Amino acid sequence: MDNLKDLRDAIIIVGKSIQNEDLFPTIIKEASNLIISNPYAFTIGVCLDRGTKAEIIWTIPYDIKEDLGHLDPNKIYQFSLSEFEDLFYRLHRHPRYINDAPRTIQELTQIVVEECGGNASNIWNGKHAAEVNRTFQSIHGDGPGIANMGVLLIEALYGVCFDDLDRKRMDIKPDVHTKRVLYRLGVSEAETEEAALVAARIMNPNYPGELDGGLWWIGRNWCYASHPDCEHCPMKDNCIYRVRKKIFRKNVNV
Repeated sequence: MDNLKDLRDAIIIVGKSIQNEDLFPTIIKEASNLIISNPYAFTIGVCLDRGTKAEIIWTIPYDIKEDLGHLDPNKIYQFSLSEFEDLFYRLHRHPRYINDAPRTIQELTQIVVEECGGNASNIWNGKHAAEVNRTFQSIHGDGPGIANMGVLLIEALYGVCFDDLDRKRMDIKPDVHTKRVLYRLGVSEAETEEAALVAARIMNPNYPGELDGGLWWIGRNWCYASHPDCEHCPMKDNCIYRVRKKIFRKNVNV
């Protein structure tokens, strides 16, 4: 690959190869099926996705269902904040920000019941991307990164195409995977959120967020934090990290 365009195209191709079940890795297979089939479970996962391993986040809605015996937003709507707190502390798996999670899911549930008639898919059905984005950002603890990710996942999972989506302003969600991959590819100047955002905007200025899925998938499957599988990585032919590693090994063996 000779330039950023080729690199960008390769990342997008990787992103498009991801299957729905792979978008939502879970510890228990049934948990992934729940996310795909239940919009309320999906939105719970989206709103809690802050600094916790994907397998845990996307399994938590299943854990809630197992604990309560249901995942009915109309019933959960009746919970007090202290009941939400008790629920989260009973779970086997916890989000990173467990003290914020009860309020986050309480506010999400209020929106689902009060504004969406108990159907979480009405958060986006017939809505513009800007409305969906504002809804996610209105929930306690959820900022632009979560909101953008939610919109992108809605398009990927539910086949929605938001005609008002300002794709130039849709950034990647700079998690540990996207930050690491962009840095190792030599596109990002540092392994930080801001540097990753800037790098994605430079690579794909018309739609930075389009790179998110591919970067995340590369980081999860090949570009590990330690002992990366460079030989099988789809980006191996243009990865500065891999080139440096080969040079280092060559010098050590001299």
